[in-house]
Amino acid sequence: MTHKKLPIVMSTSPFAMLSCTMLGLAMLLSCQMVSAQGGLPAEQRINGKRVWAAFEQQRQVLQGSSAVIYTDEKSRIKSIYGVVIREDGYVLTKASAIEGALALSLRIGSTLYSEVERLAVDDDWDVALLKVNPSEALIPVELAEGDDLEQGYWVISNGSTTRSNRRLRVGIVSAETRKITETKIRVVMGVEFKKDEEDKWKIANVTEGKGAEEAGLKAGDVIVSVDGVDLVERQDLLDVLEKKQPGDDVTIKLIRGTEQLNFVVGLSEKVLRMSRNDQMSGGEDQLSARRSEFPRVIHHDTPLTKVSVGGPLLDLDGVCVGMNIARASRVATFAIPARELRGLIASLLE
Repeated sequence: MTHKKLPIVMSTSPFAMLSCTMLGLAMLLSCQMVSAQGGLPAEQRINGKRVWAAFEQQRQVLQGSSAVIYTDEKSRIKSIYGVVIREDGYVLTKASAIEGALALSLRIGSTLYSEVERLAVDDDWDVALLKVNPSEALIPVELAEGDDLEQGYWVISNGSTTRSNRRLRVGIVSAETRKITETKIRVVMGVEFKKDEEDKWKIANVTEGKGAEEAGLKAGDVIVSVDGVDLVERQDLLDVLEKKQPGDDVTIKLIRGTEQLNFVVGLSEKVLRMSRNDQMSGGEDQLSARRSEFPRVIHHDTPLTKVSVGGPLLDLDGVCVGMNIARASRVATFAIPARELRGLIASLLE
């Protein structure tokens, strides 16, 4: 096999020649840096020490006006963050993150409070109101007066922490402030179907422990109707189940051999596989257990984890524009906007 050499066309323009020279030099230097270092040094990365230094004013707000909340007896394992909302010791946090915790303590600044009261919970927002008794007045966050943040707006959140120092994470508002709709719960009977040679829906398999098995359905049964709806296409069944909740029943008319029989089948929740996006986001280890069904949220791209939410979301002036409430995916963190946070605080303190 012979190979033809392609002609090389060179521009005689001095500007083009200079550009090529500069581009080649830049590529050479870049390759040398990556080869020698394997990437940027840690302190130069997007959430490294040089970035922290640029946001020291905002970090100080996090230091004095956010709480680190623990649910272990020795106050060593951080479970979530919180927002200081009043001088006399009131703190907000993510309710589902501390639900069922027998030991509860929190740290504000470097002071540890081992006696913490749980006063109220708002299920719509997944927010709990906590109370400690400080010996000195705390520094509550300053809530923003404005409304929605525009996309591209810089925001600052709590990152990791030591016992004495808060660290921060920086991001931008990356989508419109909006309602996060309810995740539809799907139900199942516990059967697998296939069409037989007569174009009828026959049960191929009955799942152990589900409603179909408990009701007495068997492989080989031919389904005629579900809740009075003739089963002609698979969509006919899906349309019926779409209106049901776990624990509801459906009436099944079927043919078994030469008999026509009726059964009442209990429905259970369908366990959904984790999506690829959720897997790429770290799954249950990184994502908040509850990350949907919020009335309205600020959507930003700050790279937090499920134990880094619950604290304030600050603007470049150190003003609290929201409260981080959920890590939703590898590129999305949700925060309660300041406007809703004001009303929520008022209702929890009543």
